[in-house]
Amino acid sequence: MDEQKVEEVVLKEPIKLDKKNKILEAKSLIESSQKLVTKVEADVAKCKVGLSKAAEEFDSAKRTFKNVTFKNVESLLERTGFEYVSYEESEAFELSIDDGNQENFSVKKLRSGRFTGLILALLAAFATVGVWIYLAISKLNIDTSNINIETATSHVNPILTWIGEHLLSGESSLLVGSLILGFSALIMAWIVYAVRVAMRGSKNLHLAKDTLDKATQYSMTQDECKDEMKKIDMHLREASVEISNFETILNEKAAVLKRIIHVEGSCDEEKEYHPSSKKVMRETEKIMRAAENLLETAITEEKKLNFKSVQALKSARDVYAEYLSRIYD
Repeated sequence: MDEQKVEEVVLKEPIKLDKKNKILEAKSLIESSQKLVTKVEADVAKCKVGLSKAAEEFDSAKRTFKNVTFKNVESLLERTGFEYVSYEESEAFELSIDDGNQENFSVKKLRSGRFTGLILALLAAFATVGVWIYLAISKLNIDTSNINIETATSHVNPILTWIGEHLLSGESSLLVGSLILGFSALIMAWIVYAVRVAMRGSKNLHLAKDTLDKATQYSMTQDECKDEMKKIDMHLREASVEISNFETILNEKAAVLKRIIHVEGSCDEEKEYHPSSKKVMRETEKIMRAAENLLETAITEEKKLNFKSVQALKSARDVYAEYLSRIYD
């Protein structure tokens, strides 16, 4: 699957991005990645189911053909003295598929950074209050060694008053000091929170773009596997059809061989069959050879559709077509 095809999949539902909001942009990209991965994995799973069914049908047809039809015809040929040399496998039979050779791609959820931002904001607020208190204690020369829980409240008013006087040029105000302390803590908390969320937003956007790139690459890889599975699936189904065709014509040949044996007898040292009977035996051998070649050639090679199997299927079709042409032409 090429990049243009992947882009068509991704852009079937246009992504609406708010360039001013990195959080929303990152979220949209992650959602697109998830949709892309979900779709391709669903398609691959569907292909696997179809391929599995085709493989089971092929295996069932193959076993029935070899154990019943093929053996029956082979035994009849033996009775006529015609020696059929069984197909010799040059390599192990293989039927395996490439499923990407990797675990399913996982699209991670993004973290907004709001929780950690809130924690950091609270720490910043406490730190701001602490700095104000420390400055006030230093300027007021308060002896901290004598401060305890009971005496601490007696220093609150002087500290707040100093904060008010410090910022309002000598105008003492307990209320102003309290407001200044609260607002400064709130402002620092908001700054830390905003910075944390903004940093997380930038990181999320980078992660989301990287995730979409990886999801696209994963989709392309899985689509290649899916296309290969479709080719193998089609090949198996077509091979099963040819097995059925060969079963029909070999059953016809079996009936003819039985008639030859019945009329001309079984083979012995002095037996010489009629030329037409010998022709039937040679035709039967050719059909058996094409069928066995189709059945014993590995369907796949290195988890790809085997070219030799494709050629075996073509040869089988040619033999079947030739057989039909002699009957109907």
